[in-house]
Amino acid sequence: MALRDLLRVHKEIEDVNADFHSLRTVLRNTRNKSKWNFVMFPNDGALSHLPLIGELIIPEDYPNCPPVLHLFTRTLRYNVDVYRSHLTNDNHSTMCFDILSSKSRGGTWENDYTISCLFASLMQALVTQRVPQTYGPDKPEFVTMDKLNEIKKTVHDTYRSHKNRFPHLPTIPMIHAVSVAAKPFIFTRLDSETPLDSLHFQADDKYVSQPIYLQDLQNEQSWSTALDLRNLHPGVVFSVILSNKRGVDVVGKKNDTILIRNGVTGTAAKKRANEPISWFYHGKPLNDQNLSVCVTVTSDQFVISYKDDDTNTFIVHGDTPISKLGKAQIGDVAGMPFYLTILLKRKTGAEGFINVLDQKQVGFIHANQIGTPMTIPSKYPTSVSLTLENEQTARLQGVIDFYGLGLDFQVQKNVLSPAKHTLISSTEFPKEKYMNAIDEMYTPLRDKVVEMNVTAIIADKDCVALLTDTHRCLEDQAELPSFPERRLSTWMMRLRNNTVMPNYVDELLRRVSEDPQKDWIHVGDVHIKLPQPIKVLLVEGNLPKLLRLEESPSH
Repeated sequence: MALRDLLRVHKEIEDVNADFHSLRTVLRNTRNKSKWNFVMFPNDGALSHLPLIGELIIPEDYPNCPPVLHLFTRTLRYNVDVYRSHLTNDNHSTMCFDILSSKSRGGTWENDYTISCLFASLMQALVTQRVPQTYGPDKPEFVTMDKLNEIKKTVHDTYRSHKNRFPHLPTIPMIHAVSVAAKPFIFTRLDSETPLDSLHFQADDKYVSQPIYLQDLQNEQSWSTALDLRNLHPGVVFSVILSNKRGVDVVGKKNDTILIRNGVTGTAAKKRANEPISWFYHGKPLNDQNLSVCVTVTSDQFVISYKDDDTNTFIVHGDTPISKLGKAQIGDVAGMPFYLTILLKRKTGAEGFINVLDQKQVGFIHANQIGTPMTIPSKYPTSVSLTLENEQTARLQGVIDFYGLGLDFQVQKNVLSPAKHTLISSTEFPKEKYMNAIDEMYTPLRDKVVEMNVTAIIADKDCVALLTDTHRCLEDQAELPSFPERRLSTWMMRLRNNTVMPNYVDELLRRVSEDPQKDWIHVGDVHIKLPQPIKVLLVEGNLPKLLRLEESPSH
């Protein structure tokens, strides 16, 4: 290859790596000067956020001939996997795209195209809901939860076998949601007015909210709901539909139906009045275990966000295609009632339910749609948490051992990973409300000792936690403020293994606090009330110069 063309190749590879936010692709050189390894992360559809591994091969007569692409990861998409028999052939790509053939061979590649163009074309092929075929028209790809599970296993197995190419994966760019004050969506069945806090899937179940009004700039409002998707299994279709039809026509067959629909598989749809429905992929499939989502609707946005347990923040699901509710997107709907419908259609598998969680009067919306995201001044902590010290952790673990709970659990709070309890978090409240709470309620607690009473232990096959009734300032016995306000708080102490998320303790607390008439929910749960409360003095972990944790002299 001429030096001029070789320099061009290196410049184009630098361009791909520099544009990771858009192309989601990283190229790394190998010992062979004509080959580069690559990893890419599609941003929509069944493969969203998953690492796809492959190699790029530059032919001697580049750029007159296009590069060769080998994708080691099976995608279950016909046009991407069709030539997998050529994985070891340096002269033939494993995919069937026009851009991978020069014009002289019936393709579209031109010598002024770049490697960036090539990966942009591949990305588009992976995220489109219509899959090109060698013969005949494109075919729509309708993803199921079963297929998602198969794809994830394939991706995992491929990455494990090729991990030496990318021992450390790059961080995927995320869109962090902005919190807004929001009223709760109240769900009922179509034939009832009784509010529900759990939504069952038995057959073809629909739950509908109260009416809301969009595009009302004079009286802007927001509504939200938080849903726990932990109990969903591959046999259940889950969709959230915002529509002018109250729980009917959820696929937009009627001419005057307006809807925006988003499902657990990342498949989405949009329909304006008097127009056909349009299906496409939108964001990350929401079929991960232990996933909590928040659905928020404002005067001009419809946003689904999901909680990232690693950072305790909410991430926007998808980008912008269906989040805007302006006249340009859905027509003039001012004054028209809209409803949020939750569809739970059980095709196979066991019956069950998802929980409607306390949304704490907060919703989460797309920051880029409202200008610059709100930021908390640096003098404010991002959250306020109470933390157990080493001696207290060991002593309370000893109490749990006495009752023989979770002795073999892999995740146990210890010196390196102390137990914590969050009193308030900036991700769950509007900016002004959060800062006022810090200034007025928590800052005055500096240099004061906090006492809590451990009153009970709760456990099941996956989790062991402590229950406390109050947190008080020892100096004046004033109860420590906590959001949301509640008498009981939980301290997660043990989890069966790393597949059980720390927020699972919230579900365990909800179950042991259920109406005792619902005994079927409590099977396998343990609730041990201690003979007398254990008093513990706590250190506060997020405000400076606060509190020491030490044992009370009388205990």
